[in-house]
Amino acid sequence: MQSVEKWATRSDAWTPQDDERLSALVLEHIRTGSTQLRAFEEAAAELGRTAAACGYRWNGVVRKDYKQEIEEAKRARKMQHKARTTVSSPAITAEPATMTSSDSMREVVTFLQTYDQQYQKLRSQLEALESERRSLTEQVRTLEAKLTRAPIVDDGPLTPEQLEQDSKALFAIMERARKLLEDDGRTHAND
Repeated sequence: MQSVEKWATRSDAWTPQDDERLSALVLEHIRTGSTQLRAFEEAAAELGRTAAACGYRWNGVVRKDYKQEIEEAKRARKMQHKARTTVSSPAITAEPATMTSSDSMREVVTFLQTYDQQYQKLRSQLEALESERRSLTEQVRTLEAKLTRAPIVDDGPLTPEQLEQDSKALFAIMERARKLLEDDGRTHAND
């Protein structure tokens, strides 16, 4: 019990107002479809703490007291999302009320910048692949041209008759070579 009292008297201890502000920010981010991480970053800036400390406080202490509010915020987010997706006209979907927040605009700009960077990266990869494809196509054409100019030596698989004829011819050549060697050996022996 003594350690709990010691914790509560720390100069950087969380006040009930800190917890309320943290919960309000997190619930607002849930309601608008943003992430809790962004809520922790915003809370950190307002409360003079780190985003990690805010996340730890929310998940370890505060969250359990706001279960019903979290569910309501999730329902509100789903209702907003449903309302936006059921509207058929593109001009109506860009409601001014959803774009009044500077945070929302920053998120849109960040998204578009990220999208553009990814697009440029994919485009350069596509150009590199297209260049490589052209190079390989040219290599294939060159090899095909060489093949059409070169005579084809292979007549396909040998028939048993051809194999027998070739074997007889080979043995005859070997026999002549043996006789030549024997004759050459006798000639040198007589000298």
